[in-house]
Amino acid sequence: MSSLSKSASGLSTPIRALPSNLASRAAPSVPPASQTYEPLVKEVLRHRLLRVFLSSALFSWALVSSCSGWSQGGVTTLGFFNTLLVPILPSTLAFAASTWVLGVVPVVVLRKSYLTATPTAAASPSKVFSAATDKRNTLRSLSIFMISSLFMTCIHAATTYVYEATSAHQPHLTLFVKSKKHPYYLNGRLLFLVTSQLSLAALYLLRNLMIDRFLVRWKDSLGKPEVRSFMLARVITGALSTVFLAVMSTAAHVLLFGLSRSILLPLLYKLPFLHRILRPVSAHFLRGSWSITLFTKNLALIYRSFTLAFTTAINWEFAESVFDSQVAEPVTVAHATADAALTLVSGITSKDSYYKYFAYTELQHLASDDSAPGSTLRTAMFSDQKYSPSMWATLARETLLALGNDYQLLLRRGAPPTTVPTPTAVPAKLGVPAQVQSAPLVRTQVLKPAHPSPLRSALDTFAADGPISTVISSTAEAGASQIPELFRSVMPAHSPVAAKVESAVETVKKGEEEIKNIVSVRASEWKARLYGELTRYSPHAVVEIGSRVANWWTRERVNKVVEASLPNRKMDALAIDEDRYGVVQCDIPRILEALLSFLTSIEDYQSELRTRYPAPSQEELDNLSPKELAEKEKIAYDVVKAGDVLSEVADRKLCQFESSHPEPIRYSSIKRRHREGGQDFWA
Repeated sequence: MSSLSKSASGLSTPIRALPSNLASRAAPSVPPASQTYEPLVKEVLRHRLLRVFLSSALFSWALVSSCSGWSQGGVTTLGFFNTLLVPILPSTLAFAASTWVLGVVPVVVLRKSYLTATPTAAASPSKVFSAATDKRNTLRSLSIFMISSLFMTCIHAATTYVYEATSAHQPHLTLFVKSKKHPYYLNGRLLFLVTSQLSLAALYLLRNLMIDRFLVRWKDSLGKPEVRSFMLARVITGALSTVFLAVMSTAAHVLLFGLSRSILLPLLYKLPFLHRILRPVSAHFLRGSWSITLFTKNLALIYRSFTLAFTTAINWEFAESVFDSQVAEPVTVAHATADAALTLVSGITSKDSYYKYFAYTELQHLASDDSAPGSTLRTAMFSDQKYSPSMWATLARETLLALGNDYQLLLRRGAPPTTVPTPTAVPAKLGVPAQVQSAPLVRTQVLKPAHPSPLRSALDTFAADGPISTVISSTAEAGASQIPELFRSVMPAHSPVAAKVESAVETVKKGEEEIKNIVSVRASEWKARLYGELTRYSPHAVVEIGSRVANWWTRERVNKVVEASLPNRKMDALAIDEDRYGVVQCDIPRILEALLSFLTSIEDYQSELRTRYPAPSQEELDNLSPKELAEKEKIAYDVVKAGDVLSEVADRKLCQFESSHPEPIRYSSIKRRHREGGQDFWA
């Protein structure tokens, strides 16, 4: 019995749990777009940028070849065979490469650097101009355009030196005038071309700013091939606009150059020290005939400046047009990844609306794809259980957030959100204990030695209640007004000196605001007085033209106001198409609520436009003067364009409602009311 118990006790082992490699791990979230989607889109855009470079290089080569052949006399002088050899001559290739590298590439790089998908919220040309001048990239863009134009001028001067040196009409585009007595006199012909190119650069940039050229112009066809007639119309329109821009630039430069030679330069010579710097290089400009007669004797130079401006502008315009078409073309990258649904859902989480638009475009194509791969991708999106939140939840959340932000912007009519200051919590006042009489501090030692230690004396001097601290505290209040602002911020907020300083600063700020108001009032009064004097002594025709120009410059366009309320309308229309994914989901009530709220706000805005700009009756039109009738036509045109802006989202919503949810909710009545009241404002 004892041996059995011993053997049993020897075989017993401690009880322990079985080892397992299973662990509870949290499901990962959908990766951000910067890791999955944006690198793929950037790779596609790099290939498209190379396409832009290649197209602009070929265009510059063709244009330089044409100009080179024309400078050498064309077919009549060179012959047919030599004319065919002009494009492959080393000089032609060198000038073409220089034109493209120094004149065109900087403009394309500038467009790539400052490309944006957010439009400028401005309703009048004056506000567009003021918003452009407030941006930092405007001055940089102006410098890039001017430097490129100067390079184009130098290349043109070199071209004329190579091809026209032996011709009868030599351009004489050297830097200095060939004079032994005055070897540093600047060549007026070259200076005229240089200033003409600078004027072209400024006018071209102004045109780009006024039409918001740095904004992406999304295509309405969503990747469908363009009609050839439309492409031909765009080419003709671009060429005509470039000719008009070159004519305007040349005319404005001729006027400014004549005024500078006749008025500005003589005034500069009146200054005491500046005339000594200007005389060695520009004294010959003061002599000669008047500027008007001088221009009539140099019509060939003016024509040369026009052709140079046209070739420069057409190079820029072609490169920018190709760039606009490439950056707005939809991108398809999900099919090249292992998980296409995850890539697209990750793409709509991008912080940049430019990449988000591409993701929504591809999702819209996936939603309307009836093939087997499209059905497989949609099934994978719905049955996802690997991510938390799931892919469908992420898609629905991001879409509703995007629509919600644009919905709030529509309710504010494009105004920025009002920031409400958060109230500061006032600390509760604690009970103040009864004031206790403190015993006076005895600074003398009880057991005072015969000779005190020097170290002890120094410590007492620099103590908190020592003599130095007493002197500083007594003089701090008197010198607080002379403390600079940089050092006032480190003063204790609860001290009376800091309170006095803050009150003094507030008084100074109020004084500054009053001075600014007085200056603005005085400036407005001065402008009104100057305008009154000018209108009194100017001819009636000049006053009429000036008033029309001022009205055009400051008049707010209705369609621009509506566009500011719906800046992301094309992306909103694509996001609405994602409602097709929610047919079998439980998120239908939230999606319908969001879309119906958006649609109701758009209908309210349309009703507001109809109320604010009612269509005049026939009797009212008959009683209007020609000037008033022209104003009504301008407003009618703006209102029709505003209706088109609102219809981009409203029509997409109504069509989506009827196609996806015909029952039990009947949206045909909403669509009928919309078409009866919201489509045509001026029918």
